[in-house]
Amino acid sequence: MLTALYRIGFTLLLLCSFAVSAQTLSLKADAPKRYEVQRGDSLWSVAQKFLQDPWMWPQLWQANPHVSNPHLLYPGDVLELLEGENILRIQPRLRIMALQEPIPFMPLHQLEAFLNRDLMIDRPEFEDALYVVGLSEGRTMAAKGDQLNVLGDMTEGVTRYGIYRELEEVRHPVTRKHLGFKAQSLGTARLISDDDKMSVFEITNSYQEIRVGDRLLPFSESPFGDGFQPALPANPLHGKLLRALANDQTLIGSLQPVMLDMGSDQLQPGHLLEVLAPGRRLRNPATGEVIFAAENRKGLVMVYRVFDHTSFGLVMHAREPLVPGDVFRQADKSHIMR
Repeated sequence: MLTALYRIGFTLLLLCSFAVSAQTLSLKADAPKRYEVQRGDSLWSVAQKFLQDPWMWPQLWQANPHVSNPHLLYPGDVLELLEGENILRIQPRLRIMALQEPIPFMPLHQLEAFLNRDLMIDRPEFEDALYVVGLSEGRTMAAKGDQLNVLGDMTEGVTRYGIYRELEEVRHPVTRKHLGFKAQSLGTARLISDDDKMSVFEITNSYQEIRVGDRLLPFSESPFGDGFQPALPANPLHGKLLRALANDQTLIGSLQPVMLDMGSDQLQPGHLLEVLAPGRRLRNPATGEVIFAAENRKGLVMVYRVFDHTSFGLVMHAREPLVPGDVFRQADKSHIMR
């Protein structure tokens, strides 16, 4: 019998197993026959090992309402593909839940590459930012490992900064409304020394050559912690995918960042959006009849950073390439992995 201390501190789950039809889930042809969940895995990475469409993962749990918190996987759980039976079986092992954490939906490192890249900013804030006045060894251009001499007011307690150059005005393609200025990301830097006259930074990463006059802005703290779970916007919405954040990219695939035409009043980091090709009016050439082609589902986007009038999102899954002008709406509950 468990003592009161054990009842408070630990929760035991009994060994259980369940199965779901492979046809429903569209298993990959090269899916492993058996996989044991490891530390460092995520729901997304495990789903990618087995499923053609990782967003179909929630269907694994639909036939098992008796399992408490069934959408959680833990290190040591076993996923087994039963040969010849087209069945994927999940076997949670006996565990003491207080001693370990469930694997996250997606580890943060998948988004860290984008969190402090391009950003939206007001012109006065950009012009008041730290600026480069000199490069190490009298160079005209600098890259990773080089040092920067910087002037301006430091942000107290911040040692990591992004490096930026010119501003690009962003307007809505339909209304022409001013949505803000996008600052071009050049790299990252860390503070080495700071005194009243000048600060010295070391470039920790560079995407382009860095020059005198470039600006430094503090890193934004991640809104996700060590990982995160997706969520649905509270209210129905319908917006437009403005562009890819990568310059001149017109066909946008999975794990590519995009800009959306809604800001912090409607979207928050972690919101999950469904992207669709906009509906079109077509004319039947034989009869002249006008036909309406409905919106076509194309993919899913996770919001990772929001500004006043725009947001940045990461394409989590694309059935076909997304393009500027595609529309988005809130995803439905079938896409939530919790």
